[in-house]
Amino acid sequence: MSAAGQAGEHAFVVVAYGRSPFLEGCLATLAAQTVRSRVVIATSTPSPDIAAAAERFGAELRVNPRAEGIGADWNFGLAATPARYVTLAHQDDTYRPAFLERTLDLFARWPQGGVCFTGYDEVDDDGAVTSSKISRVKHLIEAAALGAGETFRGGRLKPFLAFGNPLPCSSVTFDRVRLAEFRFSLDHQSNLDWDAWWRLADGGETFLRSRERLVGRRHNPLTATSALIASGRRRQEDLEMFRRIWPRPAADLIAWLYRAGY
Repeated sequence: MSAAGQAGEHAFVVVAYGRSPFLEGCLATLAAQTVRSRVVIATSTPSPDIAAAAERFGAELRVNPRAEGIGADWNFGLAATPARYVTLAHQDDTYRPAFLERTLDLFARWPQGGVCFTGYDEVDDDGAVTSSKISRVKHLIEAAALGAGETFRGGRLKPFLAFGNPLPCSSVTFDRVRLAEFRFSLDHQSNLDWDAWWRLADGGETFLRSRERLVGRRHNPLTATSALIASGRRRQEDLEMFRRIWPRPAADLIAWLYRAGY
């Protein structure tokens, strides 16, 4: 089946929090996809701003009545639509027009895939491409660990995931039929996506990948990531993940080097 034929089985679910100056920009890039799809906004912090953005872009609005943390919000988002393929879009990020077309094409060609991800760039508040030390290192790790491949599973993924979280959740689309039992951890705030990728790789799931950088990932003092760095929660969870992957002396050294890129 072509990407256009699969579009009816897909939904973007934008996980929205509070008042983001970038939400409407994110929705505009979803509306500009070369293959059109359903758009849902899922939130546990409903507000007139979020409701107005949903109305302006014709998005469905789903309100989680229980504010129980980011993991619960992401799980609510995955279940907020009956669509088979779900991309958890982040309100601060942007999507290039070919994102969905490339993603659905990969699922069509590799039906064993449980998740599909694309490359990303960091972008500034105006949406212009920028970079940081940590993003440059992550791109190098991706190139070295994955090469030009499109499908990966198990041990092939672990070198990619072993030196930090190189895979932002906003670039990932889930096949909810193949991953019917999957849930994000409720014990993490910063690294629930990194924990998820590691568990899925451990479980032998097949990851599909487009090398094209089709997501613009925004990082500034307003994002949740910045708040988690400031609170020290990210440092704590990074150390926990590195110690899960590496012997403790190596884990502590890698974690110390990783913090230098924040």
